[in-house]
Amino acid sequence: MRKFAIKFIAVFSFALFFCFDIFAAPKKPQKGQEDWRALQKSKDFFEKNDFGTAVKFAEQAKFIRSQNAQWQTYILDETLKNSRVRRAGDSIERVSQVLNELKFTEASKIVSMHIEKHGADFFNGSYSKLIEFISVYAHYPEADFLLGKIYKLEGEYSVALDYMKDAYDYSVNLDIPMEKYDLLYELAELSYDLGNKDDYEKYLLVIASDDSVFTNSSYIDALLHIVNSDSSDSLEKFFLLYRAEDTTGLKAFVKLGKLYMSEAENDKALKFNAFAGILAVTKIESVLMQRINGFKYLNFKTLLAESSGYNDIVEWGIKNDVWELFCDLADSAANSGRIVFSRSLFESLSESAPVEYWKSYASEKIVKAEN
Repeated sequence: MRKFAIKFIAVFSFALFFCFDIFAAPKKPQKGQEDWRALQKSKDFFEKNDFGTAVKFAEQAKFIRSQNAQWQTYILDETLKNSRVRRAGDSIERVSQVLNELKFTEASKIVSMHIEKHGADFFNGSYSKLIEFISVYAHYPEADFLLGKIYKLEGEYSVALDYMKDAYDYSVNLDIPMEKYDLLYELAELSYDLGNKDDYEKYLLVIASDDSVFTNSSYIDALLHIVNSDSSDSLEKFFLLYRAEDTTGLKAFVKLGKLYMSEAENDKALKFNAFAGILAVTKIESVLMQRINGFKYLNFKTLLAESSGYNDIVEWGIKNDVWELFCDLADSAANSGRIVFSRSLFESLSESAPVEYWKSYASEKIVKAEN
């Protein structure tokens, strides 16, 4: 209750501070009181573990954004009272030209701001759709994201989830679009912590579905064909022939592979682990090429051995569960009956895995398979 009391007081106090006569025209937030300034203050207090003050400024940021959106809507609605603007029709391009000619400076700035961020095509070139969009712009996902983090740290997982969902629903407003994936990972983790495996899977699949290489069915079919051939050279062909560079979704593929393994969905597990393996090898190879003059991929075992010489690569692999992933790939291959591929992978890991635990794990798997 204390947390909610803090939130209520914060919202109420800032609402009083920024409110205006309900019959007056909405006002533009004053310089020095912009939403981003309030958000930065919230972040600063968050870093100091002063969560109560961080909540106060995050709610202030949301309130200012809402007031700014009301003002923007008012300004653009007012332009429609001008006959020249109305005669320009609904084309953003034509309306913008008229706004500039009429020296409707504030309206021109508002239109330019949204066009610069999203492009005219986002609004289908429609001035009215741009005005409608401002009701979406009124939401401040960065502030909701931060509030979600705060409530998560306070152990209020359900409250945190609600804030994170709001942030994701309006992620189109994010100043840094890639933060959408940070949101999705947080949503997946919170869903898992709350015991909702369906949503956990759903959010991870959203991340996976944004990888254009993974969604290329021809690529995935060819990739799995090599694994399924289960020949003596299938492992080396697998890692030699295929690359995928976008590691944004690496953790999602790793987690999904592990999820499907736990549910004995062997085909799915192999598919996600296989692609995650390609992502990991591509990343490691690219770093080694920058570090070692003339380096090129020879075989998986050598790649692992070279990786062991660089602490940052080893730590990256630990942080992203990459060394465990390779063992999961070998396990999921075995579970799907691809015994030769699995054994070849475990043999390479038992000799050259950069982390002793996974090297030992691979060795034990080989021994068990022989008995």
